[in-house]
This record gives sequence, C-alpha cells and structure tokens, in this order.
Amino acid sequence: MSEIEFNEKTRILLVRAGSTDLDDQDRIVGSLDMPLSPEGEREARAISQNLKGTVINAIFSAAGLASQQTAHQLSRSGEIRVRVEENLVNLNYGLWHGKSRSELKENQPKLYRQWQDNPDSICPPDGEPVEAARDRVRMGLKKICRKQKSGTIAIVAPDPLLSILRSELDGTEVRDLLDLRCKENAWFDVALVSGFVSK
Repeated sequence: MSEIEFNEKTRILLVRAGSTDLDDQDRIVGSLDMPLSPEGEREARAISQNLKGTVINAIFSAAGLASQQTAHQLSRSGEIRVRVEENLVNLNYGLWHGKSRSELKENQPKLYRQWQDNPDSICPPDGEPVEAARDRVRMGLKKICRKQKSGTIAIVAPDPLLSILRSELDGTEVRDLLDLRCKENAWFDVALVSGFVSK
C-alpha cells in the first residue's frame, strides 16, 4: 500500500488534453504521441478561457504532445511553468492503436465486452494491462506531491489516463476505457480521498 499525501489545502484540477486527429475520427490513440488537431486546439483554448479566473499555482502535463500543447494554452502563454511528468504516459493499447471502437466490437466481440465490463481483467494484444498504467500514475502523483505541496495544481492528460488519474485521486470507479472521448467535462475539480491517495 502506498500513500500519496497532499496538503489538505491542495486543490487538484484534472484537465483533459485536447483531441488529436485520431480522437476526431473516434479511433484509439492510447500511447501514440500525436499533436492537437485543429479541433483539439480549439478545445485547449476553450479550456484555458474557462479556467481564466482560476488561480493555478502549478501545471503538470502528461508526456504526450497533445497534453503538453494543452498545458501550454493553460499556462497563459508561459506565465505558469509547465512541468512534464514522464510517468504520466497513456495506456498502451498495442495492436488496438488506431482502430475504431466499432472495428474492435466486430472483430473481437468477446474481448471487447470483457474490456467494457472489467478493464482490469484483460490486456490488449501486444499492449499493457491497466495495472501497469495505474502503477505509473501512482509514481507520477508521488513526484507531483513532492514538487508541489500546496495550492492549485492542474494536471493535463488524455483519456483514458485522465480516468485512471481521477480514480486514484478520488476513488471513483474506472469505467469503459474504450469510451474514447467522454465529452461531459473538459476538466474536473477533484475532491481528494481524505487528503491523500491510498491504493
């Protein structure tokens, strides 16, 4: 059991990275390193505008280019330093990278259903299990905690890494990790579980 202890006054904003061309085509991006699409650039500007009145003391970005570009928008053109946390790498979907959800459902229906119902129970072909991404997330959160002990911290990451981060921070259940672009929120104000993460 590891504990990641944040100051009780710490506020964490989880910010969804803007979309890439593959996201816009409803295809799996996973750990592929792609820049923002024109739509993703618009999303990043909108998120930055939405959070304009929020005091942000530190910004940490996942390792991918789309996350870093979104974080730069959020940094108010460099006013706030963006630090890349190399442990925050998105889930490796292996042979599923670039495929659409409908392709997976048609070509691998049993595995697709298992992935939806219990993503922790399977590993995509030539990919990695969800637990490997969880381990990286925990290491990344420990480093962020050491670097920024208080204030408002924004963490920018793509889906499904964002869902895994949220699960580790507030204890919510990770749902269907193939629901590639959950549009319900561009960012979440995370309520920490008793001020720290313990898993």
